[in-house]
Amino acid sequence: MIATRRVHGAKENEDLKEVKAGKSEGNVRWLERVKATEGLILLGGASVADFRLRVAQSHIRRDFMPSFWSLAGIIVRPGKIATVSLDDIGDAATVTHDNGIVELPLRHFDDPERYPNVASLQFATGVRADDVAAVRRDRSIADLPTLMLKWLGFTWGADLSGTQLLQGHGIPSAVFAESAYTLARIDLTPGLSSASSCPEAIWQSAKWWRQFYEGAAATEAAGKSAQAAVPRGKYTIRQPAAAVTES
Repeated sequence: MIATRRVHGAKENEDLKEVKAGKSEGNVRWLERVKATEGLILLGGASVADFRLRVAQSHIRRDFMPSFWSLAGIIVRPGKIATVSLDDIGDAATVTHDNGIVELPLRHFDDPERYPNVASLQFATGVRADDVAAVRRDRSIADLPTLMLKWLGFTWGADLSGTQLLQGHGIPSAVFAESAYTLARIDLTPGLSSASSCPEAIWQSAKWWRQFYEGAAATEAAGKSAQAAVPRGKYTIRQPAAAVTES
């Protein structure tokens, strides 16, 4: 069991709204329609690796069901997100130079068969390109290549140590996002250690921790705290139960 804090009696965040995708609508068009121009992107894939990542996060959920999500990224410019991918790794020199961080076009994730679930989340304004660049150039902030190795071993079935989250090793894309937001003084996962961050933990924060962010925002208004805002966003879930649809 992963050590997490729950918000007892919390109501779902009303600023997190479902916007269903059209029958043949791709993810890029959906993101354009919900005006996703900044903030975080969560994606839930349907490959074997995505399936394993989604199941691995079940300990974060109250119902122990697989997560909707397998990847987190930050919009860094129109049509592009920065993330840590276990698919588009690049060569060794690139991984070490960029701390495992890659910038990928959103069209890479357009296929709803490949990525049936997508969410656009805004926790606050103020996550700068400089924050992303700082994580990219400073491995002491977050050692993402080491996490990549651990999770690649897990997704390939080449590591017998079990689910990495139970050992305190977060999913690389989420740890990257958490680290960049921490530099911007925004806590993405108040219910979980940042070292164990994962897309599901970010989702749970947006969904259930509204009161925490309201309190942080009130304190900030009094001039005593870091930047904070109530999370808001849009999402569409085409595949609520994790399944492999891509060979």
